[in-house]
Amino acid sequence: MKIALLVFVSILGSFSFIEAQELSLDALAPGLNEIQIKHHGHSRRLLITAPTSFESGTRYATLFCFHGAGGKADGQSIRWGRHADSRNLLVVSCEAIQPMAKWNFKDQFHDIDHDDVGFVTGVIEALVAARVTDPQTIYATGHSSGGLFCYRLAKQTDLFAALAPMSCGMAKGDHTPEEGTQPVSIFQVIGDQDKSFHGSSNPKVTMYSADKRINIWRMFNQCDAQPTINQPFKKITLRTYVNAHDIEVVLCTVAGEGHHIRHDLRDKADRIALDFLMNHRRNADHKQDKYNPNE
Repeated sequence: MKIALLVFVSILGSFSFIEAQELSLDALAPGLNEIQIKHHGHSRRLLITAPTSFESGTRYATLFCFHGAGGKADGQSIRWGRHADSRNLLVVSCEAIQPMAKWNFKDQFHDIDHDDVGFVTGVIEALVAARVTDPQTIYATGHSSGGLFCYRLAKQTDLFAALAPMSCGMAKGDHTPEEGTQPVSIFQVIGDQDKSFHGSSNPKVTMYSADKRINIWRMFNQCDAQPTINQPFKKITLRTYVNAHDIEVVLCTVAGEGHHIRHDLRDKADRIALDFLMNHRRNADHKQDKYNPNE
């Protein structure tokens, strides 16, 4: 499949996503599309995989995926783009600013605070304005640094129907939902030998354990206290909490696996995660009583 190259050109050295919404996405084609965007003076790279049945003017469920520290968009594009046809899904693999290649999962952690939330928000706005993306079925997943960034997006935006952070921690305070955060479904995948499974702390950040972060989002989403537990595959266990509006919080634990889950198990977890994500639609009407994270 021919790769379509779509370049968003900035004007006078600055980039406005309001202007981007007016730019044509007609060059988007079935298969792999490489896009370069100028945002806040930096060139940002996207790899968008469209299903072979892709038609302009049709809105698609859209999965944003974020690589780990030191990575590029290519790895996550290959990992998730292969599901574009079977799921009739638009897969958007985003690339962090190079050469740092790390997502700004919390301010004042890296040397430079890049506006990654603004970047992703702008891309979503452009895709929705171009009638390519269905705003009710936008999802996110990410590995390691990309997973941490998913938690930031879950807290600070209301753009996603569900998110699946993988092989990552969750930063205390910076990722803790609060008043103003919208209820959203979370599917956490993590190996029980991962460095982030039990949590950690250093002078720059405290990471919650897997159990603690799931409990925080369970309480925020007002899910039932008792989970449903099942094992769809050997070594993969799901602990699912659900609320009255079918918003769910799930801990997907992979037994005996560390930060990089064995590929066959990872692929199974990915399929389960996609089933979970695409079972949810964004509903801005979901509200909850005032939440106190210290309760």
